[in-house]
Amino acid sequence: MRLIDEVSRAALDGSRPADSLTVWAWRGGSLILPEPLQVIEWSVDDEAGESVKVGQKLSLTVADPGGTLGAWKFDDALSVAGTDLQVIYNVGGAGVLNFGWFRVTGNEPDTAVDSRMIDEFGLDVPDSINEPHARRRYITTGVVKLEAVDLTFNVDRDKLESPESPGLNATALSEFQRLTSWHFPTVVDPGVTDAGVSTRLVFDKERLEACQDLLSRVNARYRMGGDGECHVYPVASDPVWRVEPEISLVSVTRRQSVDGLFNKWIVEGKDSGNGSPVRGFAFIDSGPLRWGGPHGRAADFYSSEMITSRPQADYYAAELRDRFLASLSVELQVETVPRPELQAGDRIEVGCPVVAGHVAYFPGVISSIRRSGSTVPGGTSLSVTCSYGDVVNALGRTEWAKDLVGGTMPELTWDRMPGNWGQVPATLWNDL
Repeated sequence: MRLIDEVSRAALDGSRPADSLTVWAWRGGSLILPEPLQVIEWSVDDEAGESVKVGQKLSLTVADPGGTLGAWKFDDALSVAGTDLQVIYNVGGAGVLNFGWFRVTGNEPDTAVDSRMIDEFGLDVPDSINEPHARRRYITTGVVKLEAVDLTFNVDRDKLESPESPGLNATALSEFQRLTSWHFPTVVDPGVTDAGVSTRLVFDKERLEACQDLLSRVNARYRMGGDGECHVYPVASDPVWRVEPEISLVSVTRRQSVDGLFNKWIVEGKDSGNGSPVRGFAFIDSGPLRWGGPHGRAADFYSSEMITSRPQADYYAAELRDRFLASLSVELQVETVPRPELQAGDRIEVGCPVVAGHVAYFPGVISSIRRSGSTVPGGTSLSVTCSYGDVVNALGRTEWAKDLVGGTMPELTWDRMPGNWGQVPATLWNDL
């Protein structure tokens, strides 16, 4: 989560002018343009996950009234040869926060050239196509579309020239810092516990993949911060924000799909003694997903020559089943008011209206964020992954939860009865 001052945080949920970006262009530690870019439109995509290497992608459309920002040469100001963009987020009606540093990866000018005749008395060019005492003045206007990514892109391009191994007494975090020290400083967030790594570990070519492997050993990931620093943060953490209906929540949607929903795992191998096939299996034996139940029969197959006995096959099939059950999740698509401090990987709670005005709060991890803006206010789109177990527990804690999951109605009292359950019966004077 990015740092934000309390005044700006308090302003985020209120009515205010549109947010904007201030963008400065740098190269080699020096400003290369004397003024910030004039941003017309912008969008930022932010992703987090085990397979995500470069998480943040920035798209800008900037005004180019002089036609000088479209790159021809690599030493032009906004070329792809090492230009960095410092992005500052302006909270409409409040303060600012440092949003991040991005490396320019694309420059696409859209230039319009126009001309007009102007009077210039005394000018008379022989054989000119222009009238005497007139000159044609050319006017260049246009925009430039810039694509940029966060600074982990530089680490990904910086391949290891030869195999490397950790030194004596090295740890996962010290190796991460060593492999990335040429590109940015590292900040270790609270909740990350370091661990030693073997000197027999070998890193080859892919520097950033080696960093991912090191952090997976301590249940952590990396992401860029607002000042060009890299944060190592824990995968499991406490929620940093709660999305409240009628305050910050615009809408929330979800969907289910039967794709990949298995209920039996069959593992095949080869006997180490006589080479005959071996097979083991595991299945779900309870609930709607049980093998042969309402969900039917949906088997997933796995084969490996490393499986050499029936007990091994059964054990690995059970492991595949348990991994599947642990990975079951509900993906929420959440639209909120602009929240520039949030980052992919943050854990939040989503207040989701369920029935009769009640709200269930689902904890989950932001897997992606989509932001955009122009001269009018723009929102923030979040994809939030909630584990299936957390969803079930959250529904169980919700008032009137028994109705949501098909149980019996809770005991009614007149002061707590939902409006759609009937009216208070008429009371006559002789009943008092």
